[in-house]
Amino acid sequence: MTPVKRWPLRALGVLVVLLVVLGMVWSLFTVPAQTNHTLFSPLFEVYQRIKTHFYRPENTPDARLLKGAIQGMIETLNDPYSRYLSPEEVRQFNEGFEREVLEEFGGLGMQIEVRDGRLLVVAPLYDTPAFRAGIEAGDWIIEINGESTKGITQEQAVRKLRGPKGTLVTLKVRREDGTEKVFEIVRDIIKIKIVSHSRISNGRVGYIQVYTFNTMTAEEVEKALQDLLTQPLDGLILDLRNNPGGLLQEAIELASLFIDEGAVLKVQSRTGSEVYHSKGNRYPNLPLAVLINRGTASASEIVAGAIRDHQMGALFGRRTFGKGVIQTSYELRDGGALLITTAEYFTPKGRRVQENGLTPDVTLEREADVLPRALSWVLSQAGKTCPCVMPSHDRSARAQPSPYLVWFSP
Repeated sequence: MTPVKRWPLRALGVLVVLLVVLGMVWSLFTVPAQTNHTLFSPLFEVYQRIKTHFYRPENTPDARLLKGAIQGMIETLNDPYSRYLSPEEVRQFNEGFEREVLEEFGGLGMQIEVRDGRLLVVAPLYDTPAFRAGIEAGDWIIEINGESTKGITQEQAVRKLRGPKGTLVTLKVRREDGTEKVFEIVRDIIKIKIVSHSRISNGRVGYIQVYTFNTMTAEEVEKALQDLLTQPLDGLILDLRNNPGGLLQEAIELASLFIDEGAVLKVQSRTGSEVYHSKGNRYPNLPLAVLINRGTASASEIVAGAIRDHQMGALFGRRTFGKGVIQTSYELRDGGALLITTAEYFTPKGRRVQENGLTPDVTLEREADVLPRALSWVLSQAGKTCPCVMPSHDRSARAQPSPYLVWFSP
C-alpha cells in the first residue's frame, strides 16, 4: 500500500517542477512576443484592411502582398546588394547559375548592376558580343529594345538581355561624359574564359590575364605561373582589367601565389572582425605589375589591394569600382531566398575599398597606355625581387571615384 500512497506525491512534485520551468520560460519570451506583436500590429492591420476593402481583389493575392512587404523592408536598408528572391526567382537564378558554372550561356556577355533604379554596366566580359560592340564599364543602359530601364530590377534586366543565339538586342546607353549611343548587338553563346597567359617583350616578361573568379581560377593561374617559369623571366604582369570578381576563397588563394605571408584582407561584421592570411607563396617574387580599371571589382580588388599593400607589385591603370562588401544568402521556408550584406572588407593595411575603390600607383586614362607603361616599369626592375619600390604616383590624370556594385551576367 505504501507505493500507492507515495506515487501521487511524486507526480505532484514533478508537476510543480514543470510548472516552475514553464513559468521561467514564459517570463523570458512573453515580453518580447508582446513587444513584437505590438510593433508589427500595424502591418497585420494594413494587410487585413487591404484584403477586406481594396476595390480590386484580383490585385491582392497573399503572395504578392507578402513579397511587397519584404521588399519594402529591404529597400529601407538603403543597400544596393540586399534583395529578396521569390521561389520562382530562385528557380530561375539557379538555372542561370548552373549555365554559368558550365561556362556557357546565351546573351551579350557583360556584368550589370541596378543602382538607384538604373541599369549600370560593371564590365563587359572579354571577347563577347558586348565587348566587341564597344560596351564599356560605367555605361548606363537607359533603354533595352526601345523600352526604358528606369525602375528595372536585376532579374528583369537579365531576362531582357539574355536570349537565343542569333537574336538582336538594341541598347541605348549613356556614357560617363553624358553622351548617348545606340548599340545593336547580336546574342551569342557566352563561353566564360578563366585565365590566359603568354610571354611578351621577347619572352622576358610573363603576362597573365584573369577574367573571372570561379572555382578554377587560382588553380589555372598557378598552372600559368608554372608554365611561364620554365624559362627565366625578368618580371610578371597580372591583368585584372574588366574582371568583376567572384568567389572570395579564390581571391585568397590567388593572392597567396604572390604574397609570402601575412594578411590578404580584413573582414568586419557586426559580430567582430576576421583576418584572412596568405597560404604561402612558393614562387620567385619577381617584379610584378597589376593592371586595373573601372571594371576591376570585388575579388579582383582583394587581390590587387593585397599585392600592393605588401609591396609585392604596383598598380597601373584607372581607379577600380569599389565593391568592398560581402553578401550572405539565406534560404527561406517558402522556397525563396534573402541575400543581405553581412560584412565589409579592407585591405591588409586597413584601406576601405567600398565606394572608394583602389587608386593605382600610376594612373592612366587611356587603356592603350596601360600595358606599355607597366611593361616599361617591370623591365626597369629586371634583376630585382619584391618587396619592391613602388613607382611614383602619376597625378596628371585622376580617375573619378567608382560606384559600388553588385552584378549579374546577361
